[in-house]
Amino acid sequence: MKTFRIIPDEAFGAKPIIRIRDIDAVVHNYKLFKEKADFTNSSCGVVLKADVHGLQMNDVAPALYEVGVKYFFVEELCEGLELRRILPYEDAKIFAMAGLLHGEERYFKNSSIIPCINSLEQLDRWNRFCGENGKASVVIHLDTKMNRLGLLDYEVEILAKKFIEFTSSVQIEFYMSHFYDIKGTDHTNCFKQYDVLNLYLEKLPLFPVSFACTDSVILLDNRTFNLNIIRPGIGLVGGAPNALSPISADAKHTFEMYVKISQIKTVKKGESIGYGGAYTVKRDTRLALVHIGYKDGYLRILSETDENPKGVYVYMDGYRLPIIGKISLGITTVDVTDVPESTLQKFNYVEVVGPNVDIKYLADIAGCYEILAALGRPNNKIADYTLQKYSSLYSN
Repeated sequence: MKTFRIIPDEAFGAKPIIRIRDIDAVVHNYKLFKEKADFTNSSCGVVLKADVHGLQMNDVAPALYEVGVKYFFVEELCEGLELRRILPYEDAKIFAMAGLLHGEERYFKNSSIIPCINSLEQLDRWNRFCGENGKASVVIHLDTKMNRLGLLDYEVEILAKKFIEFTSSVQIEFYMSHFYDIKGTDHTNCFKQYDVLNLYLEKLPLFPVSFACTDSVILLDNRTFNLNIIRPGIGLVGGAPNALSPISADAKHTFEMYVKISQIKTVKKGESIGYGGAYTVKRDTRLALVHIGYKDGYLRILSETDENPKGVYVYMDGYRLPIIGKISLGITTVDVTDVPESTLQKFNYVEVVGPNVDIKYLADIAGCYEILAALGRPNNKIADYTLQKYSSLYSN
């Protein structure tokens, strides 16, 4: 186990939750991905959508720009506009992957945001707008059978035949696609997508290509799949395909969350805990209430019930405290039976995410990185710090 961070009461103030964001660790993790890109002479962009999964663009983007990042990917135009405010530099290219929604053309153009076009209709609309308002860049997203964002095969056929007509007033930056079945050990579908992509590319004029993101950079052969540009996102904040497959043993945690506890009490063996009486204690049990719940992003899927045990825990100074019962709106119940009284008296909080409760472990149980995006949202219950700010105020 790693060291348990000592949090003074004044750091919490009037709030029950503390969030600490390590921006230097994000930069460190980016450099691990850049090494993978350099190996194949590829560029390394960064995906900052969902406010960098709670690490916050306002702090992360300038730090990444300072170490040479030039390609920044967000989801929606509104995120791109905020990022452009943060990075008002001509060499910082910002790409909005959700595409060009109706009425957004002038915002893209005026702020030099580059749309990742997801249909022929969007490409035609952007091309016509640029014909009337000046040439601008575009990325063409090719849907390699994910059947989500991007041009499908029949649209690729049309584009191939009428390429000049659809692109006469735009500058194509690159083509892109996205893997849909990368998490496990069977990567058959990844190779099928790669074959579809190559079929598309054979029909289209030559431009750079971006396909690989965090999971594919870690799990697949970089020499085959890195292509021209890689796009790590969740990997920047310490994520990976699973808890056992980080980008490197040197990858760092970037996100810590500590939550106050209250009401340590004892219940008898056989009694039930929480809503629905869904968990039955197997012994006389001391429990504590942790002041975080699903409205704070601590997902209900992490709940511990008799019928669906998950094994999720929080941490206090050398002790794992199992969750018991259903996670409710603002409270989670944990078992503190094995924690010495002296430890319970010394600490009035637990680590929910951090060096002793790996976010990759929670993501494996929750099924995706929904947990980090949820915990990273703005929340009035949270006292939010960068690690640099926290350390300057409360070094320990």
